[in-house]
Amino acid sequence: MPVLGLEELSIVRQHLDTYLRRDVTVTLYTTSSAGIIIPGRECAACGPVQELLEEVVGLSPKLTLETVDYYTNQVDARERGIARIPGFTVGRQDNSRMRYFGMPTQRQMPVLVSALVRAAERSSPLKLETRRRIRRLGEDAHIQVFVTQDSEHCGDTAMAALAMAAESPKVTTDIIDVGTFPNLIDLHKIRGVPATVINGRVSFTGAMSEALLLKQVLRATGEAEAGAEQIVDFSNEVTMLNMGARRAGTPIG
Repeated sequence: MPVLGLEELSIVRQHLDTYLRRDVTVTLYTTSSAGIIIPGRECAACGPVQELLEEVVGLSPKLTLETVDYYTNQVDARERGIARIPGFTVGRQDNSRMRYFGMPTQRQMPVLVSALVRAAERSSPLKLETRRRIRRLGEDAHIQVFVTQDSEHCGDTAMAALAMAAESPKVTTDIIDVGTFPNLIDLHKIRGVPATVINGRVSFTGAMSEALLLKQVLRATGEAEAGAEQIVDFSNEVTMLNMGARRAGTPIG
């Protein structure tokens, strides 16, 4: 049974036909499909994520999907920053600065499409000043944006973070679905989404404008005054969590 409906497939296809100008490779780290389940390596979300990506990749000849068994390629996975499965990178050649962990469906489908387009473009939708500041970063920035599939507030923050990763080799962005990885809620003290952590030092909750996200990246990389390291809430642009039973992924390590 298809993961995406016909109308959604049509919208995604039209967007890819319009904006995808170069070849892009999606590399999915998952478990083997041999049918043997090893205790501790269960991954209920791996199959559905692969099915979804196969559907999306099938919409454009410019897209290629590579699947990698995490457990037989752990060195490669760790070098690419894969700390949990299912997780996939989006990029050209060996560029793995844009990563997604979990299931990018519902309101997060535009985030996946945005990552594909950003990987294929040489230009950026970011403002000129943002692009200049991101390119001049003296320290690497690792942006983690925690989302849920049904939150209406996560998309803009996630897409801005992905654009920054596409713009600068100093930036790596992870988009993480906490519905797939509920263990991360307590680990990162997540109360609502989007929740963003940069270099493990600067954390905040709520939707970020491009300018505000840039400010937080500069704080985290020492380019601006860090101030108090605290969670900042924007209650009118945040989805508070009410986590029920979700399809689980597999955290590694």
